Amino acid sequence: MTWRDVMQRVRMVPWPYAAGGGVVIIAVIVIGVRHFMAATSSTQSQPSGTPTVTLESVSALSAEAGPLSVVGTVKSESQATILAQTSGEIVSLSASIGDHVVAGQVLGQFENSAQRAAVTQAQGAYDAAQASLSKLTSTTAANTGITSQQAATAAQNAGTALDAALVSAYSSLDDAVHTKADVLFTNPHSGDPRFISLTVPNTQLVTNINNERLGLNNTFADMQGIVTASSSIDVAGSAQEMLSDTRQIAAFLNDLITALNQAVPNTNYSASAISGYQASLSVARTEVVAAISAIVAAQSAYDSALSSAQTASNSATSGTPQDIAAAQASLKSAQGALQAAQSALEKTIIRSPISGTIVSLPVTQGDFVPAFSQVAIVSNPGALYVDAQVTSDDAKTLAVGAPAMMESLVPGVITFVAPALDPSTGKIEVKVGVTGATGDLTDGEAVALSLTRARAPLSKQNAQLSIPINALKITPGGSVVFIVSASSTLAAQPVQLGPILGDRVVVSGISPDLQIVTDARGHSAGEFVIVGSDNATSTAP
Repeated sequence: MTWRDVMQRVRMVPWPYAAGGGVVIIAVIVIGVRHFMAATSSTQSQPSGTPTVTLESVSALSAEAGPLSVVGTVKSESQATILAQTSGEIVSLSASIGDHVVAGQVLGQFENSAQRAAVTQAQGAYDAAQASLSKLTSTTAANTGITSQQAATAAQNAGTALDAALVSAYSSLDDAVHTKADVLFTNPHSGDPRFISLTVPNTQLVTNINNERLGLNNTFADMQGIVTASSSIDVAGSAQEMLSDTRQIAAFLNDLITALNQAVPNTNYSASAISGYQASLSVARTEVVAAISAIVAAQSAYDSALSSAQTASNSATSGTPQDIAAAQASLKSAQGALQAAQSALEKTIIRSPISGTIVSLPVTQGDFVPAFSQVAIVSNPGALYVDAQVTSDDAKTLAVGAPAMMESLVPGVITFVAPALDPSTGKIEVKVGVTGATGDLTDGEAVALSLTRARAPLSKQNAQLSIPINALKITPGGSVVFIVSASSTLAAQPVQLGPILGDRVVVSGISPDLQIVTDARGHSAGEFVIVGSDNATSTAP
């Protein structure tokens, strides 16, 4: 109500009443003035178009292990040949020739009970190491989920698992040598084993092979003693001995394969016979390599669990800096063992890297398939996938089969995470298959990718603070976050920046309890704002 409105109402009062009731007129004027001043004050206290912001504590934002945001390039792949990444028996096939499959779809599986058990064991060792670190960095033992006795039990279980891995390795080595390699020798178990009469130009190589086979008789006697001895004696020492013996067998098989590659067909052995020996020895070498990997993974898990048990026993409340450093190293070692076990399990699962139609499926359920053999071909002339590069730390949080989203519209799935850095980029390659309609994607264009993390970044596990990049403001004076003052204006709070983790950045120099604006885009210090709820959307541009 304006002053003019007040006066107009005064004029509308009948004059007789005005003459007889001057008090009424004064009352009307006072009410109108008060209403006018209140409206003016309200307008001045809350400017029109005031933006709304959302506040959240730094610790709460840091606890969010949200999706990883990266930029990828759309590429076309008309046909994908799927090769076996391990050797073994195919126990299931869920597709057949002519079926349409989507990227990431499981087509079949190898027998993988041992790999699944290894993942379970490694996960237990990792959980124990993580709990041990939490205990050392806490103030009381009640803040942890593990006691000294629990840690000791975990170490004992890991030792039992390592002992089982040695027994399993012995079985694989026995098959590799006595079943597959010994067909190339006469009297292989005697004191004078002889390589069969193949024509090999390098006679010294043949002599070395004969001597190596003779030495393996003692090697197997040593390994048999290891697997029959009680694991309580020295399982770690037994593992080292078994690894040494296993590598000796691997060197022997490598020499055998070299000799077969040099062999010339003769009247006794045709080219096809030599090829058959080569295929058999290739499978034998794969068995030996798998045995070495299994022993190394089990020993790593055992060492980590043993270290965690020792740390838990030495510290009942909180740990010294040396104890904490040792626990952090154990956690990293356990994480590596877990990722190795998960990688070994993933290699037993046959997935389609692209969407398309199965045009070839040369295997059937129950087949024993050597490593690197063709198991399927998927064809799709219009198939698209997205290729991206991530840091090694970010790669550790991703897993094949995890969901992804392109441009917030097109769904996809992670079909490949490279095992090593690309020397040209210094990063890890990640491929995302498109599972939805590709009409919004164009071959060669750059797209925004949102990759679902399968694990939290290691920085989160080590209690570093990280916030979304959107909550950060880069100014000429440095990097800041915004807090809201008592006068409802934004105030800049300086922060120090650490490594960038996808769409997040590690920060320091601020309290975990500090309430900051979750989206700093378009805002500036001194700006008047309204604090909304968590579901409020900022109106800043």
